[in-house]
Amino acid sequence: MLVVAVLATVSGCGEEGASSPEGDSGGASFDGVVLDLTDRYVTERGEMTASRDMSGFESVEAQVIAADGAVQTFPGALSADGSRWEIPEVPEGEYWLVTISAPDERAVDAPKGRAMLQATSRTVDLGRSFAGRPDGGEATQDVDVALTADGLKPWHQVSRDAEGELVQPLQDSIELYSFNVDAFALLYPEEGTEGAPADEGTACSGWAFNWRDAVYPASHDGERPLVDGSQGDVLHVTQLVEHQAAPPSGETDPRDPWSSLTYQAAEASFPTREVIMQDGEALALGGSLAPLALSSFAADLRISRFAAQLTAHAPAALSSASTSVALYQEPGSDAPLYGWTPTLFHAQVASLREPVDATCFPHDGTCDPQLCPDGCNDALSMVHPGDHAATYPYGNPYAGRGMELLDVRVSFSTRVTHPVEESQEVLRGFVSVVVSADEANGVAVEPRLGLPRDLRIGGESLPADAVIEGTGATPTITFEPPDLGAPDGYHVVIFLQDDIKSADGEVLSQRTSVLGVDTAETTVKVPAGVLESGRYYSAQVTAYLGTHTREAPARYRGAAFAQAQSYTGMFTP
Repeated sequence: MLVVAVLATVSGCGEEGASSPEGDSGGASFDGVVLDLTDRYVTERGEMTASRDMSGFESVEAQVIAADGAVQTFPGALSADGSRWEIPEVPEGEYWLVTISAPDERAVDAPKGRAMLQATSRTVDLGRSFAGRPDGGEATQDVDVALTADGLKPWHQVSRDAEGELVQPLQDSIELYSFNVDAFALLYPEEGTEGAPADEGTACSGWAFNWRDAVYPASHDGERPLVDGSQGDVLHVTQLVEHQAAPPSGETDPRDPWSSLTYQAAEASFPTREVIMQDGEALALGGSLAPLALSSFAADLRISRFAAQLTAHAPAALSSASTSVALYQEPGSDAPLYGWTPTLFHAQVASLREPVDATCFPHDGTCDPQLCPDGCNDALSMVHPGDHAATYPYGNPYAGRGMELLDVRVSFSTRVTHPVEESQEVLRGFVSVVVSADEANGVAVEPRLGLPRDLRIGGESLPADAVIEGTGATPTITFEPPDLGAPDGYHVVIFLQDDIKSADGEVLSQRTSVLGVDTAETTVKVPAGVLESGRYYSAQVTAYLGTHTREAPARYRGAAFAQAQSYTGMFTP
């Protein structure tokens, strides 16, 4: 699934309203700035649009900032039909669109969400283009499914001996996908699961699972969708076969992450239009998988250039890093849609941690005092995968719609402890590029954007593994642009790292966005009212290229784009 971290705070309010012709905001022409939210849905039976209720915003305004820093504010008003916000008298030229969303009504002491977009257009549409129909049913109760199928490729099932040692390390999976209702589920059976395929087996019989638990939330409404063939929903049942790749050097090298690579590829599948799911009712799902015609992808991955960005500009205290390579079927024809995307090929390798000084590293708690007169050195350094070239086979049962895309991503993270709650928090970053699989086949793939550099708050550097106190309530976030590529802009997010809980103590969110800023600048002033004394926050900055336009900041504009994201440690005002 593709994700663009653009105006996440402002694009999820309200419910779908009545359908309207695309581009019609539902009101008369207006002299000023208009904030619209018209979603587009691409389905098996055509396209439709729907305007969402925008009353979920507490306020919308435009701000014009003069060269001397003076701010002129233009408040907006919700239109009579609730379909758009209208902001009169905004002068031509650049302005900031500012929205404030109500806090989660289930929570105690939850923050409001604020988003700011640097814009010039007289109309801004926060709507998205979604995969699938918006009127699907929701699984609110158990939907017990029994899967019976033959025609599987000889199944790989992880197994261990009596001592717990791996006997068979590979694990196949079954992917269930229906574009028309944005339904996606992935099944990994445990050894001994009743009805699931046995190792080397080619069939399953009565393999039981709960659809409500297995299916991912639909992208347009967060509900667990029900597949209904009478509404045009086609459910694909696909086997992803895991393989052990041949080591690049011909033998396994523990210092080379690629030498122990495993990957999954789509190799057998069947579609069905006969599935009609009813909430709370059991369902028998059956069919015969047919082998897929296999294509070849010649990967030429310049991972060393991705890793160079981490070495030079990622936070110093990394806990982990990994490289993922994925081919997937994007159902959009020209630009990605928001929705789940089925897997064609996927591989992932982890970066390794090695002793800085192998001679004096205390492998057994001690080291040789003659070789190590200064004592043991337990410091570790992170070793990232290098470049990788290999050819991989995969099948595609979805080729009738959309396009094949390649996503290459090097991710990294830092685990930190919350200073009050003592919970483990994970701060995440990445460098990624998405391109057409056809264009990348046999061609060198390398990053197009580097990481934002030297993130600071109030002029102070914030190490990822430290907590900074006393930043003030309205600090200024600054950073340097990437040293690779020319970004279209940046998305700066302030996260509240404190748990948000309901009245009965249920944790609703472990981190919450309190400010999202979409800007072309490398300086962001945190407005008053965002940061609260006694609470802990972190900042995240994502550089982006080719993802969206400022007139439609929540819609993808093309199939090729790049992003690079970094972060600060925690801070409190």
